Amino acid sequence: MSTEEGKGREGGELRESRSAPCRRVAAFVSPHGFGHAARASAVLAALHRGWGYGVDLFTTVPRWFFDESIPGTYRYHEERVDVGFRQRSALRIDLEATVEELQDFLPFDPARVERLASEVSDAGCEAVLCDIAPLGVAVAEQAGVPSMVLENFTWGWLYEPYHLRAPELEGFGTYLDGWVEQASVHLQARPACEPRSGLEEVPPVSREPRRTREAVRKELGIVGDEPLTVITMGGYGEELSFLAHLQARAGERFLVTGAQATERRDNLILFDNRTALFMPDLLRAADGVVAKLGYGMVAETWREGIPFAHVTRPGFREMAALEAFAAEELVGFGMTADAFHEGAWIERLEELREMRRRRRGPGGSERVAEVLAGLAAGASHGRGGGSLASDPPPDRPVDAT
Repeated sequence: MSTEEGKGREGGELRESRSAPCRRVAAFVSPHGFGHAARASAVLAALHRGWGYGVDLFTTVPRWFFDESIPGTYRYHEERVDVGFRQRSALRIDLEATVEELQDFLPFDPARVERLASEVSDAGCEAVLCDIAPLGVAVAEQAGVPSMVLENFTWGWLYEPYHLRAPELEGFGTYLDGWVEQASVHLQARPACEPRSGLEEVPPVSREPRRTREAVRKELGIVGDEPLTVITMGGYGEELSFLAHLQARAGERFLVTGAQATERRDNLILFDNRTALFMPDLLRAADGVVAKLGYGMVAETWREGIPFAHVTRPGFREMAALEAFAAEELVGFGMTADAFHEGAWIERLEELREMRRRRRGPGGSERVAEVLAGLAAGASHGRGGGSLASDPPPDRPVDAT
C-alpha cells in the first residue's frame, strides 16, 4: 500500500510506503528499457535487506516495476533523469528523436539541479546511486553528499559509433561522461563493455526470484510438466507476427510480453507493457526464454541458468560484450532481428528447452550494496573513480533480515 504525497515540477509525483525506513539513499535510474531499473532494484533490495536503508527513487520507469521489485522500501519521484536513446521499437533506435530530446535535456538546468538537491537533502538521503543517469552525480554534488555510478557502459561510449550520422551526440556524450568522472565511486557490472583498470568490476547484478517454480506455474495455469517459454523484448514493443505459429503448437505454453493487450488466447498468455510483472519469478517458472539481448535479461538468465535464445542488434555497440558473455556463460543460442521476426527459431524451441540449466550464484548486488552502505555511512568520501574494495563494511542493523 502507498499514499500519494504530492506532485513536483514536470508532473513529478512523490509516493511513499507507509513502512519506509528512516535511513535513506537516493537513486537516479535511467528509463532506457528496464535493465537499469532491474539492476538498481537488485542493489536497493540488498541495501534494505542488509542495512535497513530505504530509497528515494527519481525516474520515469513505471512505478509498478518498483512495486514488484522493492515493495515497501521507497518513495517514488516521477522525474525525467536520463535520455539514453529514443527507440522506435525494442530493436530500432530513433536517432533524430534522441538528438532532439538531448538538446532539450542538456546541459543540466542549474535551477533544476538545485531543486532536486533540495529534495534529496530534505529527504535525508546520505548518498546517491546513479544507474546510469549522470544527473544524479550533479545533484549529489549540489546536495553535498557522495555519489556512486554503477554501469556496464556509459552514454558517451555508446554514442561514439553514431557521431557521423548525428554529430551532436559527440558533445552530449562528452558532457554526460564528464559527470560520470565526478562520481565519488564508480563501479562496473560484468559484463562491462569497456573494462577500465582501477575500477572494481562486480559479477552480474540481478534481482532474486521471490516465489517457487511450482507456485508461479500454478498461478499461470500451467498443468504438470507442460513446457513454458517466455518471450519478451523488455520494456519496448516489437512486432509479434509469429503468434499464430505459437498458437498452433499444441501441448506447449507461451508467455509473451509487449502484446497489444493482456489476455489469454488458447496456449498464449499475453501481457501488454503496462501490466506489472516480476520477471525473475517468470524465468524460474519457465523452461526457456526468447528475448532481446540486453543487460537485465543477461544478468537474470545468468543467475537462473535458464536456456536463453537471444536476439542480437547488429551495429549496437553494447552487443559485442553481451554476445561474448553469452557465448561463455549462458546456455542457449543467438539469432538476428530478422530471424526473430520470421519465427525460424520456433522450430528450435524443443532443442532450447532440452538444454541443461546452469544456475549461478547470487551475483554482484550484495557487493554493490556493501559499497553503497559504506559510502552512505561516511566510510569514504574520496572523489573520482575507483573502488572501496579495501574498506571494511559498515555494521548491519541488528534487526536486518
